[in-house]
Amino acid sequence: MDPSKTASTEEPQLRHVEKDVLIPKIMREKAKERCAQHVDAFNLCCKDAGFFMVFKCQEQNAALKECLTQHYKDPAFFEECKQEYLQEKREYEQTGIPAKNRKQKLPTSISVAVEPNVFRAKSRFRCPSADGLSVMRIVVT
Repeated sequence: MDPSKTASTEEPQLRHVEKDVLIPKIMREKAKERCAQHVDAFNLCCKDAGFFMVFKCQEQNAALKECLTQHYKDPAFFEECKQEYLQEKREYEQTGIPAKNRKQKLPTSISVAVEPNVFRAKSRFRCPSADGLSVMRIVVT
């Protein structure tokens, strides 16, 4: 082992499932985003062609395959996705929360905010308005 390298600068050893399953999954998702124009064109063609999509959408399918394959074979793209995976892995090790759960922003509580002259009737918050109709605003925090 080279003594000039420290534990923080060494590349972590990737397991088989990480190299061959998890990182390629990220690659597929990112490639679909980058090839969104081709994905949309192919989906639209398939919807319009119905059962004949196999014959009518060959051009769009070929363009989509070409775009996706270009990304899949790019070593820089693989490295980018690998670094993203390693970052998610480090965050999971630190927090114990999977990335999909960390990215969701769910409201922690729901509060009801109403205008100043509020009165309660039949378990509802009501606010008299100028035209006589009741107004209720719900604010999610």
